[in-house]
Amino acid sequence: MASGLRHNKGFTLLELLVAMTLMVVTASCLYTALYTGFRANRSARFAVEPTTMAINAIELIKQDTYGILPLGGTLAGSFLGTNSSDTKGMDTDSLEFYTTHIHADDDLLAGGLGKIELLLADDDDEELDEDPEGYKLVRNVTTNLLSSKTVDAEEQVLCRNVQSLNLRYYDEEDGWVDAWDSTEDANSLPVAIEIDIRVIHNENGTSKDVSEEPQTRRLVQSFAIPCGGAKEESEETATGAAGGQMGP
Repeated sequence: MASGLRHNKGFTLLELLVAMTLMVVTASCLYTALYTGFRANRSARFAVEPTTMAINAIELIKQDTYGILPLGGTLAGSFLGTNSSDTKGMDTDSLEFYTTHIHADDDLLAGGLGKIELLLADDDDEELDEDPEGYKLVRNVTTNLLSSKTVDAEEQVLCRNVQSLNLRYYDEEDGWVDAWDSTEDANSLPVAIEIDIRVIHNENGTSKDVSEEPQTRRLVQSFAIPCGGAKEESEETATGAAGGQMGP
């Protein structure tokens, strides 16, 4: 009787090659799926962030205007809206006014009356990974208005990659106007303000091809000033009261 032989069968070279090929194909599919997901997340982030920052900036400006006091008081200074543009023809308007809504950030909450200045400035932040294509929307806040010394304003960056900022003011007689100077109009305030801001949006963050026109998103919002036109109304009331006293 022949004794049984014990055979140990291993993988052949062909089987190893097939297994390795399947592993490579599977890894390639996983890498493609992950790359597509990360790219979609990056594109969505660059698409949402500029718009979100612009919306937050508009909301803060709206809250500032809600605190504007009727002009003509000791600390209630002028309301100056300047219409300007850069060398490319883009709107770079600015606005200066006084308000009671001046809290700066989460770490420092300031109350009382303050001077607010909104303007576009060149973005020279060295910490940015990419070269900025547009301006930064700056909110300068001056709180100590009674100081005998010159007080430096606190600069707050509300939004970056801003291409243009256009501000308009509603007058009951002339409609929407591009500029406003309360010192030349009997210390009057506009009835409403319209903010038109364009932020640069590119799929990959910033475009290195200077010949390529950057993609932009436009946000337009208008809102009323609570005390707008209050001075004219008070003057009319005073005139009517004076006329009543003159009667028989």
